[in-house]
Amino acid sequence: MSTTGIFAALSVICLAAAQSANSDAIFNDTIAPAAEVIAANAAASDIDYLDFETSQLTDGVLANLTSYGIGDASVFDFGNEGDMTGKRAARSCKVFPGDSAWPSSTTWSLFDLLTGSALVDGTPSAAVCYKDWPQYDEAKCAEITAKWASPSYQASEPTGLDFPLYEGVSCLPPSLTRSNATCTQGGHPTYVLNATNVAQIQLAVNFARNLNLRLIVKNKGHDFSGKSAGAGALSVWTHHLQGIQYLGASFKHGASGYQGPAFKIGSGVTMLDYYDAADKEGLQVVGGIARTIGVGGGYVAGGGNGPLISSYGAGADQVLSMEVVLPNGRFVSVDENNYPDLFFALRGGGGSTWGIVTSLVIRAYPKTPITSLTYSFNTGGNVSTETFWSGVDAVFAVFPEYADAGMFSYWSLVCTKETDCTFSMLPQLGIDMSADKLKSVSAPLFGNLSSLHIPVSDINYTEFNGVRDAVLSTWTVDGEFVGVWNFHTASRIFPRSNWEDPVKLAAQTKALRQTAEDGGRVMGYNIKTGANPSLNQTNAVNPAFRDTLAFVMLGAAWDLEATPDEIAAASKKLVEQLQPWRDASPGSGTYLNEADINEPDLQQAYYGSNYDYLYQLKQKYDPWGVFYAATAVGAEDWYIADQIEYYPTQNGRLCPK
Repeated sequence: MSTTGIFAALSVICLAAAQSANSDAIFNDTIAPAAEVIAANAAASDIDYLDFETSQLTDGVLANLTSYGIGDASVFDFGNEGDMTGKRAARSCKVFPGDSAWPSSTTWSLFDLLTGSALVDGTPSAAVCYKDWPQYDEAKCAEITAKWASPSYQASEPTGLDFPLYEGVSCLPPSLTRSNATCTQGGHPTYVLNATNVAQIQLAVNFARNLNLRLIVKNKGHDFSGKSAGAGALSVWTHHLQGIQYLGASFKHGASGYQGPAFKIGSGVTMLDYYDAADKEGLQVVGGIARTIGVGGGYVAGGGNGPLISSYGAGADQVLSMEVVLPNGRFVSVDENNYPDLFFALRGGGGSTWGIVTSLVIRAYPKTPITSLTYSFNTGGNVSTETFWSGVDAVFAVFPEYADAGMFSYWSLVCTKETDCTFSMLPQLGIDMSADKLKSVSAPLFGNLSSLHIPVSDINYTEFNGVRDAVLSTWTVDGEFVGVWNFHTASRIFPRSNWEDPVKLAAQTKALRQTAEDGGRVMGYNIKTGANPSLNQTNAVNPAFRDTLAFVMLGAAWDLEATPDEIAAASKKLVEQLQPWRDASPGSGTYLNEADINEPDLQQAYYGSNYDYLYQLKQKYDPWGVFYAATAVGAEDWYIADQIEYYPTQNGRLCPK
């Protein structure tokens, strides 16, 4: 640790000690929540705050804290970004439970009072299944075990995670984990702030920054790389930041000049509620296929894939403005005029990095008919292995045409052995197409498959009235299977240029074939990120994602009895399995919402040519390192203690390198 870092650590210890002083004075008074009600029309964006956003922490509120007899109210002060170099040099390991600088119970109680009793203990929800925990309750254990694979359940639990692998599999229901498993705190946060207004979030950010606590953010917990986990952390849970306001068909957005239908939504609004609100107005919106994710969480922050991406662009492209709590604790409007550099970063530059988004203004579109097509074909009978792969070539050959027509296709390639393979379209969505139109568009492909003497099975066309109905009918809630820890995925973006060169396209197909025939389950999308002149698409979405015709994923799985070393070995193998994909797409990358935490050259693969600029912005707005996530911009400046290579859990202390 540098000399500057030592003095910073001593300062934190003094702040924590000061909070323990005068505790009698603190609790002899009734302390009201630290918040001021601000007029809804006071937002710099000129768009009214949602109700929960009017409760804010201000300089005036902070000045009044001394009247409660608080020993040192500066632990709740706003930050000052000046002297970035000095603040970087002053970084030290985050304070951990048991450290002398860890806030006392009195300090945590004070924080809880100032937030209006919003603080929740970070006990893992499955602790009720273990007799050595005071929460043990056999009946409750049976109840949560039955619900464990439900994304709605995990979203509703303060410490719930859809994919608990990177919190160390430290506390799961016994029937869903290793034999003789125990329950430990692991990568679960120590405390959770159940945020229901902006002032609470500001207090949490200031408290964590000034006392050098690790701060994490959970919306719904639908994250592949453990962004919502962190040992010894204070977690800000944005699940309850609700509210949907339709701004009207003729809404005029001053900063962008956009005029048309739009919604303002709280960041905790689910994709299902967002789709429902748009459908009620005869509209549709760009969103994902998982109905339980939070629109304003990692979905927009990571770019935003979904059925309308080829037609209208990525989810991040649709955002006109945001309200955000910054690392310094200030609450600001972000758009093309206000903090334009942050407006760039927040749309596609990754979650848990730039601040905490509380609401977004997002444009909408007229509802259009959508038709889905499903089909499959396989080896066997008169279809040899080589003929099957010629059929796959025929499907891949139409990817440019289909994406340019605005389609969204989700497909799989599975081989149980080299001579037993199946291709399935799961489905292909024709946007603004009737069944007759999609049949006409698909006829040449089916003609090519017929000429190869490949029987196509389970051909089915289904018409839907808009994207909401298509998503809800095609991707059921039962399909959002979560709560498991014995797998993870890796992915690759394949560029349009591969389709413009027969040699490159053949190399790409060869790489995918090798993976499938080796037993890998290959899942992919045929999409493009549609150019949309009506939007500002200059943002942090990976440039490779704007040049793709196929985004493809591969999973690795292991036995429920697997040890951490065995998980690491399987994860390393997954990295190696994807190397032929990287070789077939040099200079491309991955989609960070569905990528491998172990991806080589992660900064290039996740962020592409945007990375250097994003790193500069990270130092500008967060020189303290308030926000950290394993794959986030600036993560290379930090490390988690006691990690295993290829199995980087969030179970250790966070320290600067």
